[in-house]
Amino acid sequence: MKQSFVRDLEAIERHASGDRARVSVEEIEVVLQGRGFATLCMILCIPFIQPIPLPGLSVVFGTAIMAMGLRLALGTVGSLPQFVKKRELDAGTLRKIVRGAAKVFTYAERFFKPRLDVMLRPPMVNMIGVSIFCSGLALSLPLPPIIICSNSFPAWSIIFSCLGYLERDGLFVLAGKIAAIATWVYFAFWSEVIRRGLVELWAYLG
Repeated sequence: MKQSFVRDLEAIERHASGDRARVSVEEIEVVLQGRGFATLCMILCIPFIQPIPLPGLSVVFGTAIMAMGLRLALGTVGSLPQFVKKRELDAGTLRKIVRGAAKVFTYAERFFKPRLDVMLRPPMVNMIGVSIFCSGLALSLPLPPIIICSNSFPAWSIIFSCLGYLERDGLFVLAGKIAAIATWVYFAFWSEVIRRGLVELWAYLG
């Protein structure tokens, strides 16, 4: 991976330093200096890579990622909607998340290289947008927080897809698609568990 993404993370950490209590998504977008939707998607996903769901935040960020994925699928990339730009994050938490992500991505740099370029040609590149859209939808679902990893599965799918897109690495694009499918399989599993639980509860009460 090129050092640009790690430098972006370091720039965000510096911006969130000092006496700042909150940092808005719009400020993060400004710090990135228009370096592309894929970088911004990854940064929006960073809070969700841990297994504990963040339902309120995931709805807002998931919706934003859906919009950016749809634009890539249609061949147009635009800015974030205003309601997302105004969303604020705790500066201290943001610094910790960004610092940890920078360490991970610095280590991961060695694994990226241009390959499987068929995954990055039209119409496959448009399918990256579809995958990001579907994972953004999964991220935005207001699922109960008892379902662990309900945010992290779609977040990793988006991160893999965006890294593959940025680094021209078709293998990671493919990994993103596999992770997107795994996300919906995981959700289907929990949906069936909850359905059966409600049926059994109804039978017990009835």
